[in-house]
Amino acid sequence: MTSVLLLLFVAGIGLTQAVSDPQAVTLRWLRLGGINAVTLLALGVVVRAMTVDHTPPTIWLGFALVAVPVVAQLMLVQLAKRTAQRIAAALTYLLGCAVATYATMPEPAITSQTLLSGLTMLISAGLLGGFLMTMLLGHAYLTSGNEMTQSPFERLVIVLVVLLGLRLVGSAGLALYPWWSAIDYPRPRLWTVMMIVARYLVGLAVPILFTLMSWECVRRRANQSATGIIYVACVLVIIGEGIALNVQAELGPAV
Repeated sequence: MTSVLLLLFVAGIGLTQAVSDPQAVTLRWLRLGGINAVTLLALGVVVRAMTVDHTPPTIWLGFALVAVPVVAQLMLVQLAKRTAQRIAAALTYLLGCAVATYATMPEPAITSQTLLSGLTMLISAGLLGGFLMTMLLGHAYLTSGNEMTQSPFERLVIVLVVLLGLRLVGSAGLALYPWWSAIDYPRPRLWTVMMIVARYLVGLAVPILFTLMSWECVRRRANQSATGIIYVACVLVIIGEGIALNVQAELGPAV
């Protein structure tokens, strides 16, 4: 699942570059996102090759397809093609989530479970890449001088709050509700219950609180404080989404 987590990072980086106004952020930040995406995608390929005994050719094809817009985005940033790189970033997000969904499917078939998994991947990728790139945007304010207004920072923090809310509501409603509401629903092991508690407290509840705190800091133009808070929240979200990937086989993809 590590390779899938890395792929979701790549897709989420694409989302942040797609939703950000390319005229309001610096090319250095866009370039850094592209470099991170290329590096994480390459690392994902290496990890999968080393940890998975047999990977279907279709999965490798999926990684190759994701690499096309990732490399294209970085090249377009180098050429200062701000609008075109935004389109490439959006394709990275969509293709990355599609390949991640396919990689976690027990069988390649379009079912309601597959669609639910795809929706979960869209939100999860946005959280992983979103927190990473928002943190790096906060660092960019320290070196950009007056090149950027507060608008890009505010926009990404709002996106993070929305994604966290969707993840919490969707996960609790679609994954946990059938578990605790039905008498005949198979009860998970004690270890799984512990992981679920950690997933919700560490991966969702605390990050929501920290993100709201960072929003207040951004409003007060305390960018350095906001960046530090987002850094901690980023680590917690990584832990939470990693746990979710590991327990989804037992409780479903919405965890």
